[in-house]
Amino acid sequence: MNAPVTLTRSGLEGALLDCDAHLYMEPDVMEDIVRDVGAGFVMDFLKRFSGSPEDQAGRARNRDNVWAVKGISALGATEAADRLEAMDRTGIAAQLVFPNTALIELRVNSPAAREACRRYNDFAIAWTRQAGGRARVVCQINMGDPEWAIAELARVLKLGAKGVLLPCAAPPGGVSPANEIWDPFWAMLQDANVPALIHIAAGGVVNGGGPDDPMLPPREFAYAKSLRMNFDGRAGGEEAIGPYFVLVAHMAAEVFLLTMVMGGVFERFPRLALGIIEVGAGWLGPLCERMDQHADLMAKVGITYPLKPSEYVRRNVRVTPMWAENLEAMVQRYGLAETYVFSSDYPHIEGSKDPVGKFRKWTDRLDPAFEQAFYVDNAAILFPG
Repeated sequence: MNAPVTLTRSGLEGALLDCDAHLYMEPDVMEDIVRDVGAGFVMDFLKRFSGSPEDQAGRARNRDNVWAVKGISALGATEAADRLEAMDRTGIAAQLVFPNTALIELRVNSPAAREACRRYNDFAIAWTRQAGGRARVVCQINMGDPEWAIAELARVLKLGAKGVLLPCAAPPGGVSPANEIWDPFWAMLQDANVPALIHIAAGGVVNGGGPDDPMLPPREFAYAKSLRMNFDGRAGGEEAIGPYFVLVAHMAAEVFLLTMVMGGVFERFPRLALGIIEVGAGWLGPLCERMDQHADLMAKVGITYPLKPSEYVRRNVRVTPMWAENLEAMVQRYGLAETYVFSSDYPHIEGSKDPVGKFRKWTDRLDPAFEQAFYVDNAAILFPG
């Protein structure tokens, strides 16, 4: 372990399940994979930063304190063997690893975007194998064409995919995720025991890929100088955070989840797992409260659910709080303690230089059993096998 970092109260180092980490590709590799759709501001940043004196200095010291060096300079940012070393040094048993493109290839409904997803998926599966399945690079399934999406899901599951990232910026295939045309898709995931995942940017980003790149809510709401400020060019800070985006990033995921719950997806597929990653968690309790209240109202007109909507969420859904959110208050107000899971965002700067310490601010105030649940047990449905 590398000081100065905070350890868990229960000594869980070596068993931590990290539900959000990121894979960097060297700029030429990324450009080859997403060449027909691009990677927007992410590619621009990496081309400027990679190989710079700051990058070289970061790579030279990234073993001194693993949590401290961010971005493409971090230990294991690009290489599987180094990622395993970084995980060992930080007490991570396994982690879900998300792409560091701008996800244009996931959101845009075009043949070029789907082919970029396919190239990325081959890269992700190979990298996961190199990491022995501990660092699980999730595949991307562009859902613009249901026939293609179902075929590509079948292909990557056969190759050993450990998780699939889905878009939520627009209705998939022009319909709800609860539409029966998607039932074969959910059935395949359930049968393979592989989680579906939604991550920040799956619902679009303010600095998107053009008029054909969807966002929910529409990115025009951010078109004000006072709302478009973002991190400067610091390593790992290439995401356009600013005073607006994080506050709305959960909305697309919330709508996607709501339709799955109220549309009966988790009733039809009771073992389907859904992880909602890096969009915070403060929205989840109020959503469950509203869904439960509405389900009670629907029962008065003959529309009933075998379980309360919140019970489906507790059984099937996991979310990653951001360390700045008051996790203690969330649990005390709404319960849902089994839904919250640990994430480091490694090696992004937003995860901080001491992610366990940041979350201990909250976990130390809750029931002692919650620490084991938060760092390990709750996430088990996202790490099968």
